[in-house]
Amino acid sequence: MSDSLFTQLREAAQSAMKSKSVEDGMKHLAHAFALFSQETNKLKEAYFRLQQRFQSVNTELEKTNSQLRQKLTELKTVSSYLDSILKNMSQGIIFIDKEGIVTTCNDAAAKLLKVDGEKLLFSNFWSFFQDDFFGFSLREALNFGLSKKTNYITLAVDGQDNKEIEISTSFVSNSPKAYQGIIIMLRDITRLQRLQTIASRNDRMKDLGEMAASVAHEIRNPLGGIRGYASLLFRDLQDSPHLREMAHHIIEGTKALERLVSNVLHFSRPIEIQPEPHDLVALIKEVYKFIKVDPACPENIKIELHLPQEKFEAPIDKQMIRSALLNLISNAFQAIEENEGFITIALMKRLDSYIITISDNGKGIEPHELEKIFSPFFTTKDGGNGLGLSETYKIIQAHFGNIDVRSQPKVGTTFTITLPLKK
Repeated sequence: MSDSLFTQLREAAQSAMKSKSVEDGMKHLAHAFALFSQETNKLKEAYFRLQQRFQSVNTELEKTNSQLRQKLTELKTVSSYLDSILKNMSQGIIFIDKEGIVTTCNDAAAKLLKVDGEKLLFSNFWSFFQDDFFGFSLREALNFGLSKKTNYITLAVDGQDNKEIEISTSFVSNSPKAYQGIIIMLRDITRLQRLQTIASRNDRMKDLGEMAASVAHEIRNPLGGIRGYASLLFRDLQDSPHLREMAHHIIEGTKALERLVSNVLHFSRPIEIQPEPHDLVALIKEVYKFIKVDPACPENIKIELHLPQEKFEAPIDKQMIRSALLNLISNAFQAIEENEGFITIALMKRLDSYIITISDNGKGIEPHELEKIFSPFFTTKDGGNGLGLSETYKIIQAHFGNIDVRSQPKVGTTFTITLPLKK
């Protein structure tokens, strides 16, 4: 109620009270009630407009709240979707902000780095790793917004081969300062490098095999002629024992070369296997018994077997796998130079393959020789022709398996054969 209206009502009331007649008093009271009714109608109209405004604002608020709830649901869906992608990516992803705080770390990154992802998340990077852990200075990268696009590091793994990790980085700068930082992607390329090594080795062996076959054919014909003429000389020099002995040496030399040529030609041919289900446990025990009765087996070397109780059947060419195992065990014997040594033969099952390991505590293999160990004609043994391990490699490859070697000089060597469960 306005002050002017209140003043008019008060004056009307006072006039009614001072009136000398009833009619005059009623007149003033009627005027007061008229003023009051007029103001009441104004208040009703204002209340009605206020009520309409309230309903309008309330409707707008409900609409806004509904939109917000929808946006929150969409945000949760997108966040869940992105979180699911990050968790299921095979590549590791880490995001480090300008202050060095790790704000993103997926499961793959935590697994590769061997850290607890929950502890690393929202923690200072340098509390867990050295500044140059990824092959570059993280402080400099964050300060200057620069980093190597691609880098490679080697992570040591206890009891296993080291892992080769490819590091890819990207700096986020076109964002508010609070969201700037560096994205680091980690990719385990250990298996890729191993496959590249195998492919390179296969290509090399194929080329060497073709070259060896060509050379062997070219050698065989003149070698036959040399042996034939030497045989004639040996027959005609009966009266000259000294010269006849020289002719005999020529014949023996040609025989040795012919054996080598035959081995080379045999090696250059592709291996054809006749796979049948055989128990690998029984085969290894058979090879073990053969070795123990072989006079060439040194008595000072102990052989340990770690075999399962149940049968491990695999589609193999029994004679060829037997030959491959004997060749590897023979190499293990020759690698042990000390008076006493041991060879361990183990068999285990892993997912869809069988794993055979043959380990020794011999002199080991130098790192620069490991890449060539399965190459034909490469040997570190006096009198060896370098075809034994190459033939073993071909046998395992023909079974769609794989053979790897790990060695440390003066510690020992382990050959690992992987054979598929199914044909």
